Amino acid sequence: MNDAKKGRNKHVGPRAERPIWVGVTDAERLTITETARAVRLPVSALLRKLALGYQPPSLIDQETLLTIIKLRGDFGRLGGLLKLWLVEEPGKAISDNEVRAALDMILMKQSELTDLIGQLSEIIPAKP
Repeated sequence: MNDAKKGRNKHVGPRAERPIWVGVTDAERLTITETARAVRLPVSALLRKLALGYQPPSLIDQETLLTIIKLRGDFGRLGGLLKLWLVEEPGKAISDNEVRAALDMILMKQSELTDLIGQLSEIIPAKP
């Protein structure tokens, strides 16, 4: 009779012959279980791989980082258009103060994105 018929779960990869029991708190168990689910591995496989030097994939991948970089570029272009508008069409429809306030906000958000990109690039492994 195979494992599926006996009601046992199918295991991913080779079945370990010698288990190692590790005591954890309820909170630790929950965190470990959630991490295993997030990286789509059974708990035992995740723990075995981590103990052997495995680096689980980042929850934020490089595509997300590239999207943020593009957003920073969009802020830069928008700021450039506002600057051009201030020079070419000052005071039309919107006061200079409102445009300058919007420009300052864009520059601040662009700076925040730059800081975020720096932090993310440190934790996201480069694709091979």
